[in-house]
Amino acid sequence: MKRLLVYVFLFLVFSSGKTYAFSKEISIIFSGEELGNLQPCGCYEGQLGGISRRYSFIDFFRKQKNQVFSVSLGDLPKGCGRQDEMKMEILCRAMGFMGYLLHNLGEKDIEISPQILGFLSQSQGIDFLSTNVSIDAPFPVRINQFVVKECFDLDFPVKIAFLGILSKTFLDPNVSENITISEPVKALKPFVKKLRNKVNLIVLLSHAPLEESKKIAKYFPEIGLIITGHNIDEPSEAITYIQNTPVVSPGIGGKFIGIAKYVVNNKTLERKSVDVVPLDHSYKESQEMVLLIQDYQHMLKEEDLLSKTPQAPLRKGLSYAGGLACNVCHKIIYDHWCKTAHGATYNTLLGTGNQYDPECIKCHTTGYGYISGFFNDAKNQGLVNVGCESCHGAGNKHIENVNDVYGSVNEATCLVCHDNEHSPKFQFDEYWKRIVHPNESLKTNPQNIKSQ
Repeated sequence: MKRLLVYVFLFLVFSSGKTYAFSKEISIIFSGEELGNLQPCGCYEGQLGGISRRYSFIDFFRKQKNQVFSVSLGDLPKGCGRQDEMKMEILCRAMGFMGYLLHNLGEKDIEISPQILGFLSQSQGIDFLSTNVSIDAPFPVRINQFVVKECFDLDFPVKIAFLGILSKTFLDPNVSENITISEPVKALKPFVKKLRNKVNLIVLLSHAPLEESKKIAKYFPEIGLIITGHNIDEPSEAITYIQNTPVVSPGIGGKFIGIAKYVVNNKTLERKSVDVVPLDHSYKESQEMVLLIQDYQHMLKEEDLLSKTPQAPLRKGLSYAGGLACNVCHKIIYDHWCKTAHGATYNTLLGTGNQYDPECIKCHTTGYGYISGFFNDAKNQGLVNVGCESCHGAGNKHIENVNDVYGSVNEATCLVCHDNEHSPKFQFDEYWKRIVHPNESLKTNPQNIKSQ
């Protein structure tokens, strides 16, 4: 009887293994074109993106004990100022924490400065990739022409090769002194030929327009996945297939993240799915990334970027007077303004810890970036919040002569801050109702200035 039970047990074990062959999943997670967006600014509900949610997304797949390869398409910063340099450093550190394999260089990465690139390429634990770009500068920049990753703990060894290109159409000729950029197809040819029979999958990070990436897909059918971009707002609608090769974008601003899933079955690597996922509120905030963003805000404070931002002159001798000066003649309007959202915009930044961030300050204070405008809270308490002069313009001449034409406001005035990125649901007529001034008598306001 015991021997019979042993036979039954062995039969179940081996027949189970035969019928339900165990398969392991490989996930290639990709992001790109963050353009300096570390987190949703919080200006409206339903914002997407942020490194904190991205960390949680990647961490979920790691906890499934699958093979996860995270890669970046390029363009971490948006510009090349000091704040952009800080953001690029923070994003590289974030990718290091998330276990990113590599970052393909985009044109905005290259334009940042060779010093920053050299430092980041050797200090943040993430490989820089470009098959068609080389940088010859006094500050050595480590760039890999390709990266091969091998997975040993599957049914059989799997090798995945990553190549990366930058379109020649993107690079600013003014920064090309130390940069050599080859024609992408010509640069890719020898590497595709070398790798196609030695790896199970070739992945191309194509920092190029979608149409150029499609042409590359037609030219190299050996490439199994092409991650592309540029300026694609709705990436889930832009997934396309050239023959059997997916050409897919992670979108811009770090709002979405892409994932290509592969499964190993019977010593074959098969593509399971390719998706682009919005990073919405369903992904919890990661404490690791929250601390990193706090570190970034501390860097802004320590370097006092608010005070170092250039101040442009105002035209015709204008200067900002501050809301309290308006209160002298417009007390009813001033008291009403204090109760609106505009009257508390600076406190919003204090609550989130963003009061040292120049990008936030410009739309939460009055006149920042102009001579006599907001400089810092120690010197310009009268210019905190979105005050009267934010909408109506610098008011010193109006104070000197109340009969001067002053204060005209239209929709274009609002769109300076209520743009598509920070206020996509903005409707002038609807929003105007929230801030429209109460009527003033002639006694209170001799000029009886119209607010509209």
